[in-house]
Amino acid sequence: MKISHFCWGPELKRAVNFLAIYGMVMSVLGAMGSVFLFILPMLFGITDLAGIYTGATVLLLVKFGWFVFSFMLHKKNTAEDFTGVKKMIKIGNYIIGSVQAGFFALLLIFGIIFITFGPGYNIMGYIMMPLGGFFLVFPSLLLDGIRRKHSGKVKAWIIFKFVILGLVLAMCMVKLFIAGQVLSTIIQLIMFTLGFMYCSGMVIVHYNMLLDDENVLESALENFSNKGHYLDNQKKNKDDPLAYTQTV
Repeated sequence: MKISHFCWGPELKRAVNFLAIYGMVMSVLGAMGSVFLFILPMLFGITDLAGIYTGATVLLLVKFGWFVFSFMLHKKNTAEDFTGVKKMIKIGNYIIGSVQAGFFALLLIFGIIFITFGPGYNIMGYIMMPLGGFFLVFPSLLLDGIRRKHSGKVKAWIIFKFVILGLVLAMCMVKLFIAGQVLSTIIQLIMFTLGFMYCSGMVIVHYNMLLDDENVLESALENFSNKGHYLDNQKKNKDDPLAYTQTV
């Protein structure tokens, strides 16, 4: 099976191998960053330890979970357990969709809270609420598409991500050449691209799997329909000797 839609056409095993290794490398780098956060207060004499240690602990747990997931995906892919690979890819898509949906749902909820109970924060609330509601649509489509095996809804999420990529690139170009913010813009662009590559790659692989399953189902139905027509014609020929003679 080739990953030919929204991709250059690598084999499934090669694409999954890239995602697994990429996930393990990035999770290790993230874990190193969380360890650095633990020693940061000692290096710079920071007194607010609770917030830093909490963030470092959460980050370390997330990266550990990501590493375990990527390692299991790599193991199943190496063993050519493609049923297991498909399940892992599906789980990864559920995680991506759930995290995004949770984030945008919080954005929507806080927007409503700011409008309702936050005097002086109405403008922020009126910005957050429609943005959260709009962006919440696409991870919701992704999750529903995964659950219902509906490739069209998953495709909508992929197209949306490419639109966002174009907008981010345009904003970075503006900041780079007009505002002159070179270093910060390059760092932001690298971070966004790294996240985009993994999340979009995972969803694109699952999308191609859905299309492959749909093609197999359509082919099976077509073969069944052709076989049914053939049997009907055979029955008609037997019931009508003249037609049978003419056919022969």
